[in-house]
Amino acid sequence: MTARGSGIMLVLLLLGTATGATAEVPSGVVRMLCHDYKELVRQLGARYDEVPVSIGLQSNGNLIQVFSSPRTGTWTILSVAPDGTGCVVAAGRSWESMAPPPRDPPA
Repeated sequence: MTARGSGIMLVLLLLGTATGATAEVPSGVVRMLCHDYKELVRQLGARYDEVPVSIGLQSNGNLIQVFSSPRTGTWTILSVAPDGTGCVVAAGRSWESMAPPPRDPPA
């Protein structure tokens, strides 16, 4: 299964328990799934064994958070609004964490 196929499956699985979420898969295009952040985190942990591994602040004030599973290699990226709504931005397989390259100290 491709990473795109895994992402579509994740969205469809999450959609099964998320109320008010919307998704379309007529031609393989999926709209963002948005739901309560705490529920998304619960499902990512329970279904995929994913935990937060990275976090950052977007220019629009939302939090961007990467979840991954060291056991399965799956990953999910959420964008979280200040009101507690989380949206699945992307998902896939074969996540690998990389150490930042060494930097020379300033002269």
